[in-house]
Amino acid sequence: MKTKDLTRLALLLAIAPLAPVAMAQEKETTKKTTETTVIEKKTGAEPGTIANAINDSATFSILAKALKAADLETTLGTKGSYTIFAPTDEAFMKLKEGTLDRLLLPENKEKLRSLLLFHVIPGQFTSSDLKDGKITTSNGEKIDVDVEIGAIKVEDTKVAKADLVLTNGVMHSVGQVLVPKSLDGFAGLDEE
Repeated sequence: MKTKDLTRLALLLAIAPLAPVAMAQEKETTKKTTETTVIEKKTGAEPGTIANAINDSATFSILAKALKAADLETTLGTKGSYTIFAPTDEAFMKLKEGTLDRLLLPENKEKLRSLLLFHVIPGQFTSSDLKDGKITTSNGEKIDVDVEIGAIKVEDTKVAKADLVLTNGVMHSVGQVLVPKSLDGFAGLDEE
């Protein structure tokens, strides 16, 4: 072998042990960056909050999308005290065809906010806290609550699953989208 070739071989043998360390450090940095990115992209909601529970559930994917479009994800994803009657994906699918698409348009953001806030009550109310009567929602309109033994109805819609207690409130799931009087007639919301 020539001296030049021996020098190259010696150099390669000298740096070879360092290559795996450099590659491992590069992978670790990429992994940390990727994990941070994933966490930031997932949601602005704090763990254990209403918005976090909605985002993490396959049953409420449409509600999660609607909350984000109405800029309510942060409100329900941070500290506070709320009760939500959360419509399931099945509930949204009962709306007249095209209604949801229309609500999600940027020009209808305030109508969507009003609709979603009609499902939210300030304060924490488990099923045992709810009483017959009218309760003022976060959009300012009132909903009818009917409490019977073993069943709760909100606006004539039965609560399917009650009392998911979270860090910032309570979530009850409902099988209908509740429509405030102020939105009657908008995009077929009053028709099912």
